[in-house]
Amino acid sequence: MILLRVSLLNLKVRCLPLKIISAYLEVKEMKSKGSNIDEPEVIRDQFLERHSLVMTSFVQQEFLAIYWTALTKFEVDQELRIHANKFVTENEPTWGLLLSMLDRTFEHAEASIVSYLTGSPASSEVISRTTVESSLNIMYILKGDRISRLYQYFLHYFEGEEKEVVRWLALTSSIDESGAKVHRSSAEKKRKALKFLQEFVDRARSELGLKVVENRKWPNISERFKILGLELDHRTLYAAMCSQTHNDAEDLLNYFVFVSLGNEDLRNKIALETINFSRLLIYSGIRYYIKASISYAECFGLTKAAKRLEYGHRAISKTLEVIALNAE
Repeated sequence: MILLRVSLLNLKVRCLPLKIISAYLEVKEMKSKGSNIDEPEVIRDQFLERHSLVMTSFVQQEFLAIYWTALTKFEVDQELRIHANKFVTENEPTWGLLLSMLDRTFEHAEASIVSYLTGSPASSEVISRTTVESSLNIMYILKGDRISRLYQYFLHYFEGEEKEVVRWLALTSSIDESGAKVHRSSAEKKRKALKFLQEFVDRARSELGLKVVENRKWPNISERFKILGLELDHRTLYAAMCSQTHNDAEDLLNYFVFVSLGNEDLRNKIALETINFSRLLIYSGIRYYIKASISYAECFGLTKAAKRLEYGHRAISKTLEVIALNAE
């Protein structure tokens, strides 16, 4: 099954459906309307150079994923240059931290594409989950009081890591003293580093006069989906991503059943569906990244970027509809 999946990666199994063609034409429409963007082929070639890849028909098949992921970052960064001085002057503390989060999400989105293009579709599914989670965090923070929610985000990390340190130290009683001494020393070093980081955050918040308005804990993943009105995605898309991340038995069961049946045509069909499923998760992650970028742009007054990225959201959504039909 694995060899079959890899071989299918090198085939252009279908002509581009009409919805994908129309999404591609929207790229051309943006250019014809005078949008201040690089040529699509330039963005694609920059992606290839960044990741030491070469141009193939297989790469071209994923043009929209490559293009809109890179262009999303380009549009936000370009308009942000105009507003950055104002944010600094107004002592706006969250735009830079949230931009850093957005940049990391961009890296995950591109990594999912690269993993797929280089013959590791299963790994691309795992990375896509990270893209969705990262995007979800950004959208949740932007939906409410940004300072409060960023602070919740930091506190959640500190509290979680402290619990891990406590568990780590507890386990040292079950090993020999020489090993325990090394582990206790390492655990205490981590605890000191966490304390320094938390004190730094609290001091910065105090010096900047930032008030925490929302007095609540960082919500779990289910609650974040619910708050953003995305519960259905949590129970469908995200559940599927978690299954792949935790290496559940589904793929092994499929392999066992269909190889045992000895039906080559059925094996090919299942392999193709598996590839389409990987693409579904990749494009879903990219759609979430674009949604998070639009939220960021709207929050910080990057109106041109927000408007242009709606093209991208629409293009990726159209492509997802086609992939979903092929994955059934």
